[in-house]
Amino acid sequence: MVVPYIMGAGLLCSLAAFSAEFLVKPKTRHAGLNFKIVLINLSIFGFIYGLMLLLSGKIIFSATVTFLLYCILIVVNNAKYLNLMEPLVFSDYDYFTDAFRFPRLYIPFLGVSGILGIMTAVAVIICGFCIDPSHINRFTDPVVAASVMGIETGCLLILWFTRDIKNLNTFNIGEDLNNLGFAVFLWSYFLAYLEKPAVKSPFESFASSGADVPSEKDQDKNENRNANELSHDGNAVMPNLIAIQSESFFDPREWNPNIKEDVLKDYDSILAESLMCGKMKVPAWGANTIRTEFSFLTGISPEDMKGHRFSPYQISSTSWKIVSFVNFLKSRGYHTVCIHPYHNGFYHRDVIFKKWQFDEFLDIRSFTKSDKFGPYISDSAIADRMLELCDEWNGKKPLFIFMITMENHGPLNLESITGEEVQGYFKESVSDDFRELAIYLRHISNENDMLRKLTGNFKEKNYPVSMVFYGDHVPILPKPYAILGEPEGTVPYFIWNSNVKSGEGRKLHNGEIHELPVMWLKGIF
Repeated sequence: MVVPYIMGAGLLCSLAAFSAEFLVKPKTRHAGLNFKIVLINLSIFGFIYGLMLLLSGKIIFSATVTFLLYCILIVVNNAKYLNLMEPLVFSDYDYFTDAFRFPRLYIPFLGVSGILGIMTAVAVIICGFCIDPSHINRFTDPVVAASVMGIETGCLLILWFTRDIKNLNTFNIGEDLNNLGFAVFLWSYFLAYLEKPAVKSPFESFASSGADVPSEKDQDKNENRNANELSHDGNAVMPNLIAIQSESFFDPREWNPNIKEDVLKDYDSILAESLMCGKMKVPAWGANTIRTEFSFLTGISPEDMKGHRFSPYQISSTSWKIVSFVNFLKSRGYHTVCIHPYHNGFYHRDVIFKKWQFDEFLDIRSFTKSDKFGPYISDSAIADRMLELCDEWNGKKPLFIFMITMENHGPLNLESITGEEVQGYFKESVSDDFRELAIYLRHISNENDMLRKLTGNFKEKNYPVSMVFYGDHVPILPKPYAILGEPEGTVPYFIWNSNVKSGEGRKLHNGEIHELPVMWLKGIF
């Protein structure tokens, strides 16, 4: 009788996959002893097993594939945790396709063991399908068909009646993973992902009306600068607004005092001239730029996005609507441009930025190979393109330029550097473990030069400019972090106006990245 064979293989497969959760990093106390969570686990694996049976008609193959697919998820999860200190979440599904579209950004972080493990699992799956003799007539044999459909139906019913498991989500990833176990954690985040966010941006109520940015009580007078104060000739001129989101930028000198101070010498001078500066808490570590980017462009905190906080551009690329900072500036008469020297379809930006009313999106096609420094387009080349735009639109319309840099992007260990150059960034000699850090310092030194070029140019122009600069997250530097410990994870920012003299009215303020656009606009309008 084949039915007990089908049921037994499915149960063994589910138990094996359930046991594999002990390989997940970070280690959890595994709340699987909770009957409800055990039941959900078995239902998840049982459903996948039944689905494989329907597709292949092979019992051993289906059970093996279910187990190996789960093991692949664990490998990817562990690689993500190793590099980003964060486990895999449901909304990371985009990365599985992006890994094939943009392999240089993702594949190196899996490591040799991770890549070999996945390749081995794929090879076993292919070979298993070819040699597995346990074929069943899952469509023509009514008993077998009823058994397979019974597995699928039973698992779905259990998952339906236990769907309130999503109410346990705190969206503190470590806590939820610890409480639910890996499989149920992914499932509960999937359930939360199905719900649209019930949130509005601070620009919602006045983007269409052209009203001013909403003020806070007891705001400082220095924040109430209007466009007239930014003009050079006393006429009310709308300033060009420049926002620079710097890839993986933070000031490493605070974290490692052995780094030479002059790496960011001009950056220090700009901080002294800034209207406001400090540190911002960002919702990303080492990657996931879009979390920071979304918060800046919408003014929405990650907490308010709940299940969509981990990949907010996925829901933003659908019919869900949110009014952005860009929409507001369009209502004020700005010509809006994004400059990002990478593929415009990455993270669905090509779709989202149209909805948010960017007039132009200059992606990697706007640059040439000669514009590269290392594997990516240089910060200097992007700055040159920005200055060309400012000259092109001078006297026509005020500009908003959102510039997303790329030069600092990892993986840094794939780039080369001489031992002499490595030592040149440090006060005292360092070991080869600091090679990646030296490569990073080379790139942010170029960024320092870019900022000097921009601010020097803007001071000489006949139009006012206000510029905000911030990092999206800290870089991935596993070896230096292992030696010195991880930095705190906040990123620096500054707000700089072209007519403000050094130190004049500068205010030190720390906050969260979603607060920055409104803070910036309060200093302009």
